[in-house]
Amino acid sequence: MRGLTHSLALLALLCTGCERMPEDPVFVYGTLQHLDGSPSAHAPVTLEHRPYTFDPYGPPSTPEPFTPFREFQSDNRGDYVLEVLAGEAAHDDTRGFTEARFRVAMPLEQGHGVFTSFRFDDDVELPPLRPWETRLVVSQGQEGPALSFAKAPPPLTQPFSAKLPQVVLPNGTEFQDIAPLVPVPVVQLLGPEGLVWEAHDPASPWQPNPYQLEDFPGVEAQVRSVTMGTWFFEPLGGSNSSVSFRVEWRGPRERVPSGTVRPVSRGATCYPSPVDAPCAYTDGSLRIVQTKPESRGSGVEEVVLSWETSVRPRRIVLRNLEVVTGYDPAMHVLMEGSMDGITWAPLADVLHQNFDPASPFGQVINIALEGTEADSPYGDSPLDVIRQARFFDMPLAGDVVVRHIRLRVRSQDTSRTLPVYALSELSVFE
Repeated sequence: MRGLTHSLALLALLCTGCERMPEDPVFVYGTLQHLDGSPSAHAPVTLEHRPYTFDPYGPPSTPEPFTPFREFQSDNRGDYVLEVLAGEAAHDDTRGFTEARFRVAMPLEQGHGVFTSFRFDDDVELPPLRPWETRLVVSQGQEGPALSFAKAPPPLTQPFSAKLPQVVLPNGTEFQDIAPLVPVPVVQLLGPEGLVWEAHDPASPWQPNPYQLEDFPGVEAQVRSVTMGTWFFEPLGGSNSSVSFRVEWRGPRERVPSGTVRPVSRGATCYPSPVDAPCAYTDGSLRIVQTKPESRGSGVEEVVLSWETSVRPRRIVLRNLEVVTGYDPAMHVLMEGSMDGITWAPLADVLHQNFDPASPFGQVINIALEGTEADSPYGDSPLDVIRQARFFDMPLAGDVVVRHIRLRVRSQDTSRTLPVYALSELSVFE
């Protein structure tokens, strides 16, 4: 940002040799741009924050919602300076260590928005905020709807005065820079009560198949993108500083023609299921429902669908699968069928890559930016680009007749069962 290096250096010289006291001011610099790249001049800037307390002797606290914290205004070039007291960003007290996450968001322009949420220590510069024109178009072809969209936002330009964090990989000997994530487009299909489908970095145009669309009404498409990273600053003669940030872009939603394929599982009974209530995984609601809501942090070893008469499954679609021990790099998603509920035969075995264990980025993101996927101020659903939402479309080979179908998740070496924590829909098609 123009003039930022000079400003940081001047502030650093004024604070040379002094350790920040809670009442000392620290400064956050940034810039705002409109959708067309022009400066967002003289625009009001609302700095929001949410505190989180780490108590080593107590249960983990629940993060509070973001609330307005300070009001500022950008200058005629779109630049802004936010002043915060050091003790407001982080402090120790009798309850433990409290650190605040802050957020700055641009107003929506024609449905396009961008925000950053961040944690920081001392004077820092934020990534510039400019909405991304997604240019989402939904067209109807002979094989169903097709979605075209723009390329993702370009990678962030690193400030001149910033340095990247470094790690030594397992079995490595040299430090490796950890650059912010390269943004990619994420296409979401949204129903009235939850996600219909989510695709990360698909080629444009992207076409969902009829089984992914199912027969959900009121589906809308949206394209989003995310980058996350950490910058360190070492101003001449001043205290070192750092900022860990999430920048998320979103575009307007567009209606998608409703699908017409109804699963044979709609309304089927299941285990687990509430007493005297419909199965939450076959009701078509798309709400994510825990398998053991009475027990936080646990799940069931299997989810079973049952019919009174036999069915001939040709395809299974699984939406928003969550497991209790979701930190395995890879996992087997198993679908099995049975006539009697005792003897089971395999229907599908999908080895799902949960995350890349060789990626050095994960070693940084887990510490600084865990839990930011729900930070959107625009009412958008959580978006996790590290451990992506698990959607599976599984065509089945063979011609099997069953009365029961069960879902299980196993570790990559199949030695452990990973309990199913939550699920939105388990759809079976004949």
